[in-house]
Amino acid sequence: MLLPPLVMAAIVYACEITILSIGFTMTYLTAKIPNFAHGTYAGYGIYVNYTISKILGLNPYISFPVAFLVGGSIGVVVYMLVIGVLTRMGSGAIVLTISTIAIDIFLTALLYIYAYWLRDTFKTYTIFFILKERDFQLGGTPGIFFVALTICIVTVVLLHTFLTKTRLGVSMRAVAEDPELASVLGIDVYRTQLYSWFLTGGLAALAGAMYPMWFQSHPAAGSFIITSIMAGSLLGGMESVYGAIVGGFGVGLSEILLTNRLQATFGIWVGEYRPLIPMFFLIAVLLIQPRGLQGAYEWLTKSKRGIELLSKLGIKVE
Repeated sequence: MLLPPLVMAAIVYACEITILSIGFTMTYLTAKIPNFAHGTYAGYGIYVNYTISKILGLNPYISFPVAFLVGGSIGVVVYMLVIGVLTRMGSGAIVLTISTIAIDIFLTALLYIYAYWLRDTFKTYTIFFILKERDFQLGGTPGIFFVALTICIVTVVLLHTFLTKTRLGVSMRAVAEDPELASVLGIDVYRTQLYSWFLTGGLAALAGAMYPMWFQSHPAAGSFIITSIMAGSLLGGMESVYGAIVGGFGVGLSEILLTNRLQATFGIWVGEYRPLIPMFFLIAVLLIQPRGLQGAYEWLTKSKRGIELLSKLGIKVE
């Protein structure tokens, strides 16, 4: 193996949290609300993989593009039936945010129903499972390690190209910046929102499809990692997709590696408190720099004290 299994697990998890944090940030930019159902989209990706690989007996990697389409479709339906309707009714950010919590509960319940239906119909275990046995090996290393890293890098590159080089991507950025002005300029805001929700839902389900290839999964697994997703997005700065890349990867790595270090120091029981690590990031960012890495970067490059600090380190700011 190229790396210790723990480090590889941390990298795989970090890649998944990065993709999820990117989608969470994009939803926040376009809809101006945190989507608490975003993690549950990943849960649907988990069960798309389970259905294709375990029930149908096909290669689990076939499920990845299918999961993207399923997650994207769910995102579009959620926007059309709930978010879009409430927005046209004049609902504020608080009502819209609460509606995403209700959506999360509803979608998670549907996943539990589907999981139990699979169990009763196919007589297979559908709760707390891992699909590692379905993976391939490359030089003694699980294939998902290379696939997850590749998908994460390709997603970042393609997303950058999409947002900066394509008409639809530029329209999404315009809608995120100022929907009213974008509408005046002739951009179909509603259609652009639909495309945005399709993209973010698809990315979330894609990350979810990778999840059971290494980690134990269940219907609420996606919902359980919403704090990690939010922490990654907030650390990067909620208004920066590129910041979400750094924040998501940092939170994902820290959550596993720091938990392991704490277990080695204080005992195995610390593992039960792993979900507190992203909460620590959330609290620390909110207390120190609410705008995350983006705010820290602006402080360093634009404030007098920040420029002085960089000058002492030998870094010139133009």
